[in-house]
Amino acid sequence: MPDQTFTIVRARAADARFARQAIVELHAREPFDEAALADFLTDPTCYLFLALEGDRVVGSLNGYSLRHPNRREPAFLLYEIDVRPECWNRGIGKALVARFTAEARAAGAFEVWVVTNQSNARAMAMYTRCGLSRENDDDVMLALTFSDGRSKPA
Repeated sequence: MPDQTFTIVRARAADARFARQAIVELHAREPFDEAALADFLTDPTCYLFLALEGDRVVGSLNGYSLRHPNRREPAFLLYEIDVRPECWNRGIGKALVARFTAEARAAGAFEVWVVTNQSNARAMAMYTRCGLSRENDDDVMLALTFSDGRSKPA
């Protein structure tokens, strides 16, 4: 049975210390840029949801509202979700995804999508339980990563 001792909040500028905790501790993103976080938390198309137990972030999800050139309704990309391993199987990930999809519905989105790995059985199972499904068996994600994480002019 899921544990509901946690609270889900959408992080705003006043929640920067919790957001920092999520980014550094849960998502393991270093180096950390305070200005980038401030910009993210004030951008209405960027979403950071935190699962909190007191002063501790136990789960985090970030995503985006994306525009398409052919329609007014946005698509929502669930970019990243993490739950502390000692907090797995408590319904935290599912609650974070539910909150994100609720925001997408409220914004009039036409879809929510996520990219994951077939080999990540835990994520695949959670996303399926949350109502997301694989549309094509041959879906592929390709990436180009710059060595320092920043794009440079050609």
